[in-house]
Amino acid sequence: MIAEEDYKQLQASGRSTELIQRQYEFLTGGQSLISEIRPAQPGDGILCLDEKQVQQNLDDFDNRADRKRWMKFVPASGAASRMFAPLYAFLEAAKQTDLNTSEVEETSEAMLLNQLKKELKKLPFFGSIYAKLNEDEKAQLETQEVYFINFIQKIVSQFENYPKGLIPFFNDEKGQEWTPFEAQLIEAIELGKQKSTVPLHLTIDKNHRELFDKTLQSFQEKFGLQGQNPLLVEYSHQHRLTDTPFIDEKKQWVRDDKGAIAFRKGGHGALLENLNHLDADCIWIKNIDNILLGQSNAAGEKWMKILAGKLLTIQEALFEHLDTLEQQKSNTDLRPIIDFIQTHFDPDFNLKSESKMSHEVLFDYLHRPLRVCGMIPNKGAVGGGPFWKKKLRGQSLQIIEGVELDSTLKEHSEAIVGSTHFNPVMMVCGITDHRGEKFSLYDFRDEKRFMVSKKTTKDQPITILEWPGLWNGGMAEWNSIFIELPPETFNPVKSVMDLLR
Repeated sequence: MIAEEDYKQLQASGRSTELIQRQYEFLTGGQSLISEIRPAQPGDGILCLDEKQVQQNLDDFDNRADRKRWMKFVPASGAASRMFAPLYAFLEAAKQTDLNTSEVEETSEAMLLNQLKKELKKLPFFGSIYAKLNEDEKAQLETQEVYFINFIQKIVSQFENYPKGLIPFFNDEKGQEWTPFEAQLIEAIELGKQKSTVPLHLTIDKNHRELFDKTLQSFQEKFGLQGQNPLLVEYSHQHRLTDTPFIDEKKQWVRDDKGAIAFRKGGHGALLENLNHLDADCIWIKNIDNILLGQSNAAGEKWMKILAGKLLTIQEALFEHLDTLEQQKSNTDLRPIIDFIQTHFDPDFNLKSESKMSHEVLFDYLHRPLRVCGMIPNKGAVGGGPFWKKKLRGQSLQIIEGVELDSTLKEHSEAIVGSTHFNPVMMVCGITDHRGEKFSLYDFRDEKRFMVSKKTTKDQPITILEWPGLWNGGMAEWNSIFIELPPETFNPVKSVMDLLR
């Protein structure tokens, strides 16, 4: 499958031919099925905190946070095209009917379009689009139908090349527009109020850097930060060597115009490379669109602190156990450490030391990255879910994507039916150990949890490969704690229609 010219191409681009061969085996062999899973539920893997516990975690964050170096990591390279899909579909249908919207309204998009027509002024960017439309001398505004079509066309033309993070999602009381990027900046300021702003790291498309820089400058003016210390904002890009090859329906490499093996983005699991390079002890991870503006975001900020407080408390005890194991070795009293593991990570943990000494087994169990993840009660929303999975070291908590499950399998269907929560991607991660040294995060990825799926490009069926998801297989060997979040902390914008809320 790899010709001599391919070897030259791969070598010149710095790619491993062994990895490409292995990826071809993944693509043609299909996805490995996850086995021995069951849903994590309240009281069985998901902690439901009472008011006293909530306050304790907030106090723990306030008292311990300044001992750590913090960062907020926000994947923000996604394009806005998907959220405008209903508008693209409407415009395409309008072309087919010679701009007759009454006929378009008979399609499956009818209810959405009728709602959008009635509530057009609720769009946070209504004012700016309205102004641009009135400035456009070519715009036809004779009838309400034509006006609506022109308005939709103006939205699409204005934002079609924008990243999702720079679409205006909010309006304030003064009528100013704010983007989710700016809302994330405000949250970073609030999270760091005790000392200084928490650095914000965004993964973006390198073609959007100028747009982000302009928005950052505008934000500092709107937020009254001119002349003060600059906000700590970092950017990185998905590394080109994390792009993955793909095949056609004949199981042949899809190639570019020059005949070379083509590559496409390897999914959010590719961002493990970016996360691995961050210089911090503790990192919050949050999706770019799951944010509200200012005071409306108070619940989200509060629960990010709660998760962080929980991590700091657990980590302090965990580090003490690691220090003890390292210093006392076989003389360590193992019972308190086993109790700790059973209390926080695996209630059924059973110490087995067939090939290692007992203290080495426990050290290996605890000496790994730690994460505390928020989970939302599942009421029809989609997203990766929390599950228990059996492993060699016992059972562990995992976040498993829907695409990793096969509902035709009894084990998977029962797990799906029993699932009560989903993952909104609000978590805090501890990536340094008891010595203050950074973990190599690749050591804790489950390589078998790559994802294979079918797509269509240029009307051609293809099979694509994605790396194990960043918070799925990418963190499979971490120690994990799941905490229930209130629904008000989950406010994603998947479609333009979500902006009407």
